[in-house]
Amino acid sequence: MTRLNAATEALAAAYDLALLDLDGVVYLLHEPIPEAAPTVAALPGLDCEPVFVTNNASRSPETVAEALRGMDIPAKADEVLTSAQVVAAGIAERLGTGAKVLSTGSQALHDAVEAAGLTLTDEPREARAVAFGYTPETTWRDLADVTLAARGGAFWAVANLDATLPTPDGPLPGMGAMAQAVATALGRGPDLVAGKPQQPIYRTALARKPEGRAIMVGDRPDSDIEGANRVGIDSLLVFTGVIAPKDALRLPPEQRSTHLGWSIAALTETHLEPQWNEEVDSVECGGWTAALHDGVVRLSGEGAELDGWRALCELTWAASDMRQCDPNRPPKPVGAAAEKLLG
Repeated sequence: MTRLNAATEALAAAYDLALLDLDGVVYLLHEPIPEAAPTVAALPGLDCEPVFVTNNASRSPETVAEALRGMDIPAKADEVLTSAQVVAAGIAERLGTGAKVLSTGSQALHDAVEAAGLTLTDEPREARAVAFGYTPETTWRDLADVTLAARGGAFWAVANLDATLPTPDGPLPGMGAMAQAVATALGRGPDLVAGKPQQPIYRTALARKPEGRAIMVGDRPDSDIEGANRVGIDSLLVFTGVIAPKDALRLPPEQRSTHLGWSIAALTETHLEPQWNEEVDSVECGGWTAALHDGVVRLSGEGAELDGWRALCELTWAASDMRQCDPNRPPKPVGAAAEKLLG
């Protein structure tokens, strides 16, 4: 019945590839996560190769790697995988090299299209495919050209369907919002979505070591973690980005990870396995006990805070799936340590 897995040695040692989301995992709004640099530096010693996986199609791998190195995070361009690369590869796989492509987005997207052996065109009516990526310079004319090309039969590939993008001013319209404008005019969605949680970007990353094991590290359950579950790989949900541990209690099955961590540093740490006592409907982890009483989850004990959340998630996920508790109902603390954890 266990959903969260154990790691008796450094977690990354069990994997050949660590797929690392960027914003919320490696940095937050361009400020590095403190644990990111030493963790990434430690991965080669654990025989685990990093792959920086990003839905952002507006920057080239070289630009991303340079930005990471500016944060003292070791990164090489060939360790970066962008949705622009996946869009271009998907079009080339579908149509073959030389096909004419209308590329709407940044210079990085145009370069990726050409690097895949495709031919750029500015004429929507002669395009056999459309590569559509985010750029703040996108105009109504750009949206209209994408619509015209797709309506004329062009294969329509989109970098991602992220409705918003994070900014210092809060979430603002992202690639998904632009794609929806075209979909509304066209009457259908894109033929290919490259980015998370769709499978193409994961499969492209996994192809680097076809026989290896991989883990996805992300902060977005509905993107990073859901995509990992779709392709059948393990995942580490970290709390340096968009959600807090209490939010994890309410996650639906498709968005639940196999590991939890405060930050990316969890890749270099061991992980306790929650232990079930099915006779009394309880889960123990590292000195904490989460128990189910009359539809209410209660937490008691003491220990490392994350182990308390592991016990709570393990029990709440199982109980909510069996409709034995309401995941939106806050757990009840029993004792001072539990009161402090649940705060």
